[in-house]
Amino acid sequence: MKSASIVIDQSTTASKVYLIDETGTILDACSKTHNKYYPDKGWVEHDPQQIWEQVLECIRRLILAHGDEMKFVRASITNQRETVVAWNKETGKPVCNAIVWQCARTNDLCRKMIREGHEPFVLQRTGLKIDPYFSATKMKWILDHCEVDRQKVRFGTIDSWLIYKLTNGKVHATDHTNASRTLLYGLESETWDDELCTLFGIERSMLPDILCSDDVFGWTDLNGLLKEPIPIQGVMGDSQAAFYAQRCVHEGDIKMTLGTGSSIMMNSSKRQPRIDGLVNVLGYKMKESRAYGVEGIVNCNGESLNWAKEDMRWFFDYDELNEDLFERSSSVLFVPALTGLSMPYWNPAAQGMFIGVGRQSRREDFLLAVIHGVICQLCDALACFGSAGMPVRVDGGLSRNKFIMQLLADLSGRTIEVCEHPDLSAMGVWLAGSGKNDFKRKTNTLYPKRPDAWRQAQLERYHRAIDCVLMLANVKKEETEDETKI
Repeated sequence: MKSASIVIDQSTTASKVYLIDETGTILDACSKTHNKYYPDKGWVEHDPQQIWEQVLECIRRLILAHGDEMKFVRASITNQRETVVAWNKETGKPVCNAIVWQCARTNDLCRKMIREGHEPFVLQRTGLKIDPYFSATKMKWILDHCEVDRQKVRFGTIDSWLIYKLTNGKVHATDHTNASRTLLYGLESETWDDELCTLFGIERSMLPDILCSDDVFGWTDLNGLLKEPIPIQGVMGDSQAAFYAQRCVHEGDIKMTLGTGSSIMMNSSKRQPRIDGLVNVLGYKMKESRAYGVEGIVNCNGESLNWAKEDMRWFFDYDELNEDLFERSSSVLFVPALTGLSMPYWNPAAQGMFIGVGRQSRREDFLLAVIHGVICQLCDALACFGSAGMPVRVDGGLSRNKFIMQLLADLSGRTIEVCEHPDLSAMGVWLAGSGKNDFKRKTNTLYPKRPDAWRQAQLERYHRAIDCVLMLANVKKEETEDETKI
């Protein structure tokens, strides 16, 4: 009988579950797209109960299809980072919808804390900026705005919520990579920091235990689907899981994961002083090894294409992003700030903008502008890592389009090495849980084809558009502050 791991990849857009055998081969998969809610301007939410039910349904389908021929040996979890779930420890019911990493509802709180001078301390302890992107201000918002019993409320990122549900409420835990994204975790102490918890008004009792990614987090019978429980082993935030799967184990190794948003992470061997525009990051922490790095975060890449497809109806199938589209010449340019601008600008109040629109502009021009804007944004992020050197190891949804990847090589001036595996985040936690060091991979390498003059002209035009977006965001900020004074 063949052995397989059940690997959960819970992302911003969908919940995917894989069956992966002991050689690292994906045997089968099931996926369900969950709802996103936008109850107010800049707010983004998920229903944690829906996420749990969809994960369980995917597992159920795979077990029903393969249970007679398969021995299931472990469950592993990789997840969207920074998204916060709060639930009552006695009832197991969520206090409110999950607040997604993209959500900007804590902008005012973050600005207030920065004005009060707290950011240098937070940077020193966590390596992160005070920004709505990270988890702590979301937790504080829930405590301040929802009906919460402080003795019974429990917080967690999506991994903690799934572990809690998979263990029937017995385990409240997370791993170091997810904990390190909360603004409550000390990079040096490698635990919850009491002073940070006090600063954000979060009690340690509300937070999960922190374990290494290759620890056993608990045991699960998958809600009665298995006769005998299996260990939950292999837990990691999705970007770090991809970093681990890409084997970024040497100084200067760099990877880019292109999902709903994007993460660019470079191995720095040990914790480094913060580089402007980047944040320090715990790359991974196993029982016997760890890696540090620096990371660049881009909010809205795949999400910009989702918006163009699902909301604007500028295309209906990703096969339409083909050679004919990319050969088109267009003056339209887009700044993809649909949920603010992250690195290197860190302005959550920024909003998206089209420029160069004329009477002759067509649907294809707007679509191409969105793609160019996304790639220009990624180039801005890559520039923070210094001059081109090592190939950039790329994975994630957008990496499957060869025309988009060639545009990335042309506009960045860098060698792009695309891993053709469908889900490196899942493979990262499979590696962590199984104790394996690597798996078979196939890569495709693309080189810049356009001259430097073309690349510089394209980026200079994009940066002028960024200046306009930032100017309008600052005007909006000043108007808001004036209204607050009144």
